[in-house]
Amino acid sequence: MLATALGLKAVHAGYRVYYTTAADLVTRTTRAAREGRWQTTMRFWNGPAVLVIDELGYLPMPGEAASHLFQVITRRYQHGSVILTTNRGIAQWGEIFEDTTVAAAILDRLLHHATVLQIDGDSYRMRGHRARLAQLRAGLNQGGEFS
Repeated sequence: MLATALGLKAVHAGYRVYYTTAADLVTRTTRAAREGRWQTTMRFWNGPAVLVIDELGYLPMPGEAASHLFQVITRRYQHGSVILTTNRGIAQWGEIFEDTTVAAAILDRLLHHATVLQIDGDSYRMRGHRARLAQLRAGLNQGGEFS
């Protein structure tokens, strides 16, 4: 949610922004490589001033997928901003990519000019779920009925 809000602020400031998930980025680059549109696709990913890549680490990125993400990050390095969200700490990136060399190379480029925000605790979805559950329990404790 924070990444989306930052992207929206960038749009309001007049910057071109593109949002994607890590899985969608890999799917699109894989399709482009297969269809012979690699250079066009790399220009696309390099185009916006801000690229928001959400959900890195929720699914593993073996071999070719990790290579595609690396190439997008490398093309954007020193050219445009990347906002990246992940549920994994930096020390766990070797597990995401199944290759510590690729993980280190991506981190090297991302962290060079980065501001890292680590947010611990429940996600906004989990907080919402817990709030609804508390309301339900409060209603039951007060003898409330449901129809």
